[in-house]
Amino acid sequence: MIRQNISGKRMAIGLVLRAMSRRGIHQDDLIVFMDGDAVLAPGILRKCCPLFENDPKLQAITTDEEVICYGPKWIQSWLTMRFAQRRIAKQSHSMANKVLTLTGRMSVFRANHLTRHKFIRMLEADHLHHWLWGTFRFLSGDDKSTWYYMLTQDAKMLYVPDALVYTIEEIEGSGIERMTQNFRRWSGNMLRNGTRALKLGPNKIGFFIWWCVMDQRIAMWTMLVSPIVAIAATLLHDPYYIVSYFIWIAISRMALSLFLFRYSNSIHIEWPFILYFNQLLNAAVKVYCLARLSKQRWTNRGNQSSGSGDSFADQMKNFMAAYITTVWVVTLVMTVLFYTGLVGFPELGYWL
Repeated sequence: MIRQNISGKRMAIGLVLRAMSRRGIHQDDLIVFMDGDAVLAPGILRKCCPLFENDPKLQAITTDEEVICYGPKWIQSWLTMRFAQRRIAKQSHSMANKVLTLTGRMSVFRANHLTRHKFIRMLEADHLHHWLWGTFRFLSGDDKSTWYYMLTQDAKMLYVPDALVYTIEEIEGSGIERMTQNFRRWSGNMLRNGTRALKLGPNKIGFFIWWCVMDQRIAMWTMLVSPIVAIAATLLHDPYYIVSYFIWIAISRMALSLFLFRYSNSIHIEWPFILYFNQLLNAAVKVYCLARLSKQRWTNRGNQSSGSGDSFADQMKNFMAAYITTVWVVTLVMTVLFYTGLVGFPELGYWL
């Protein structure tokens, strides 16, 4: 039992790992990372621990999750859908002996890497060098830092679909603000770590996982293409375009929901609508966060925040971030309009 004498989750984990390192634990001993608000399903350790004995190359595993939500019913439905999506993705990623995150709810590691000073120091003080925001430390995302370190070591990672952990969510109010804050935290951690993961290259981490990380960065833009086309076509040509778009959304998201139902323990009739809203809001939040990687807030841990200074330099950086985001969005809109032919290129004589 280690008493925490310093604030912050990252520093607390580092404190425990340093204590383990001093005790000289064996490199094949198992270390479990889990959140304090996680509830373990029966038999979870019995399903996880033997995997390390059977496979000496295995360095880390992550587990399945289900949500227990105290709040609006639609938030419960949204989180249930998110975990169904998570199961599909992780089962696919695990086939490549890698995953895209070693979730903090519960993951199990071989002590080989975790007791090294390099790993501990990285977890405690993980940071990023950014051309606009300078050098800043990560507030949340310790699971992503752990994942990135494992990638650099070419460690084998697996997802265990029958090892279940329940996550507790207490939501006050309508839930929209909490949903947006979660997206900002998840998307920010993904963007901050995805950039350096891509730099490792497909030869280091495997082409499939490398492409999955790349796809996360591409999908946030492609998701915005269809609503841009629908709105532009409605305004410039015929209002029936928006009707056709809604019909397409209803059919396509219903088909996706029917597939997701196989990976959920319940069926929710509102999933097609929540799925589209989830995709659209997630894409918009990622575009917003892309130029604001230093902006971090963690409501689940005492409402911690960073990157929100009020100095003149900070205000100028915020202005530059807003300018860059505007340029990106305008470029996307104009590219889509020209490509679809909704707006024609000006004739050369117009400029002469």
